[in-house]
Amino acid sequence: MMSAIIAQSLHTLVNILVWLILIRVIMSWIRPDPSGPAGETFYRIFAVVFELTEPLINPIRQLMPGGGTGIDFSPLILLFLLRAVQRMILQLL
Repeated sequence: MMSAIIAQSLHTLVNILVWLILIRVIMSWIRPDPSGPAGETFYRIFAVVFELTEPLINPIRQLMPGGGTGIDFSPLILLFLLRAVQRMILQLL
């Protein structure tokens, strides 16, 4: 019973992290005017999402060869890793 609760909690945490990474990627494509009220709100939200996801993405980015190529694949790799962890957790249920 307790292990099912822990596994379900970890499953939920992985889902939240996946959504945060997807939000970060999409937000990185958008650059609103920072001087307007919408821009201020956007950058506040982006800062929170960045702070929550950067500790997971940065180590992957540092391990990848060819840094500075213009396309950052570290969020994609992290998504694959998180989905693999999620599958392992679901097998425990």
